[in-house]
Amino acid sequence: MRKLVTSLAAVLALSILPEVGAAQDKVLRIPFASNFSGNFAPFGLRLWRGATLAAEKINEAGGVRGHKLELYQVDARSETASLIAEYRRICADDAIPVFVAPVASKQLFAIYEIAKTCNLATFAPTSGANWVYPDQGKWIYRYLPVPQLVLPVQYRKLNEKLGATTVGLSHTIDDDFTVYNAKLGRKYIADAGMEIVADVGSRQKETNFASQVAAIRSKRPDLVVLSHQSDDGGKFALQLRERGIEAQISDTGYTVVGRDFWELSKGKGIGAIGSSIYTSSDQRPIVQEWIDFWRQRTGKGDQDPDAYETSVYDAVNVLATVLENAASLGRKDVADAFLTVKDMDTISGTVSFRAEDLPDAYRSEPILVRLGEDGRLERWGQ
Repeated sequence: MRKLVTSLAAVLALSILPEVGAAQDKVLRIPFASNFSGNFAPFGLRLWRGATLAAEKINEAGGVRGHKLELYQVDARSETASLIAEYRRICADDAIPVFVAPVASKQLFAIYEIAKTCNLATFAPTSGANWVYPDQGKWIYRYLPVPQLVLPVQYRKLNEKLGATTVGLSHTIDDDFTVYNAKLGRKYIADAGMEIVADVGSRQKETNFASQVAAIRSKRPDLVVLSHQSDDGGKFALQLRERGIEAQISDTGYTVVGRDFWELSKGKGIGAIGSSIYTSSDQRPIVQEWIDFWRQRTGKGDQDPDAYETSVYDAVNVLATVLENAASLGRKDVADAFLTVKDMDTISGTVSFRAEDLPDAYRSEPILVRLGEDGRLERWGQ
């Protein structure tokens, strides 16, 4: 009899185990396209870390629709052509419900026409250039605060609080992000009552800005506005300071808040003013828990996560809400579900997606920051 009971228990256990295994094996795989090789690979890997940390937290809380959320790398190889090829391939697979693409604005702009026929929600957490198209390419969504929201406030406060009236502007001439933001920056600088007295350009990955810095120094502006990727901006800031230019440094969006800016300026970027998706001084639990979690995982207890990595972490959490809210995991239902995000409490504040603002998320006001010790993002301008 004891043997019979033991055998029945074993059979019951075996009958249960497959069901448990099946539940554990339910995985929702989402492509995550960024630059994992080439010149921008270190940046892409940092964004990947933000995304995987978000997925870890989401899965600890039960996953998405009973599935474990699994992101997988799609390498854009720091090339627009590579991203286009990968995007076409992913578009052809109807089983993929959404495409996460924290890539440069130049790369995102390049898939705009394809997006119109792809019928795949494409979520871009790190594209910060002025949106130049008449619509969202059907289903493109972006997460960073837009320049039109940030720059009018930023430049007005630089004028009012610091008394800046003259500006030296430096921008990268072969990057859509920097070109379009510089164009918008010129408008809002003028609207704030300031005059651009030097306007210089350079190419991506230049290392010697001697001529551009000399042109700015000769005009002695009150303010130097940078429209560069964070790495080029950091090198430019260092050379400004090395040549004795002590003017206030600002940007046209997301130059000074990238970790590369701080590191490549060798700390000389301290005091630079820009906009961010968050500040480390924000005492809301959602913010402080993220900072503590990031420090624990990276071992960098003396640093804060930069704005770009934070944007990706935040965006993946928003995406989890979108997927939960969707009527199904069909492509159209997922795309429609972005508009269900209303007044969501996030690291970056209260966020909504509204039809009139697409492709961009809506926030009521910008977060202006000043770089403090160790590149910490301190609230400025309140």
